[in-house]
Amino acid sequence: MSQDQHPEGKRSTPRLLVPVGVSVSLTLPSKQSVFVNLRDVSEKGACVMRMGGLDIQTDDNVIFEARDYDSGSTIRLRCKVRWVRSTGFSIQLGLSFLSSSLSEDSMTRLVS
Repeated sequence: MSQDQHPEGKRSTPRLLVPVGVSVSLTLPSKQSVFVNLRDVSEKGACVMRMGGLDIQTDDNVIFEARDYDSGSTIRLRCKVRWVRSTGFSIQLGLSFLSSSLSEDSMTRLVS
């Protein structure tokens, strides 16, 4: 696992880069549930990516949901979309967890 060094130094906690292929679910403001690829994660937020587009904007609230298949448990966190980047082929979202944080144990399960 390597750490993401945010160029502007705005993050209060370092994010762990996630191996390719780790998917999580987002429930959008429209109540639509979509799978996205997890790019990096910290105890306070995450970056996700999806090929194609999404009907999402900065400051929207979404639900981040990840399954731990070993234990059968689900991690479910309310998030605020902090930024949206669209390349035409894909969309990336910066998320911050609102009411709770992701434990180090949960982060390790997501990235391993």
